Amino acid sequence: MAFDTAGNILLKQGMNGFSESTLAGWRKHWANIKLVLGSNILMLGALCMVCEAIVWFGFLSITPLNVAGPMASANNVFILLASSWLLKERVTPKRWLGVALIISGMLFVGSA
Repeated sequence: MAFDTAGNILLKQGMNGFSESTLAGWRKHWANIKLVLGSNILMLGALCMVCEAIVWFGFLSITPLNVAGPMASANNVFILLASSWLLKERVTPKRWLGVALIISGMLFVGSA
């Protein structure tokens, strides 16, 4: 969950730093690809996502999917909290209700 949350925060933070290219057609896309590949923040975020996938594969090898799947919902909660705290994104009351429902659902499934 830490790798997934860190990866998403780094990717978002890295993408916030880009401006739209003034080029047209395929040149615009190629220019954007070069910018992304040259960004240390984005590459670190991508590395976190790769590490998250490797850890997830290992976790799935020792945990039933009907347990692992609902536990993965916690990523949504951690990403929301991190984006609110680190990126200063506004979280609406409706989203906080969603967090409460996710947590209650995880508790409900985990207690079964």
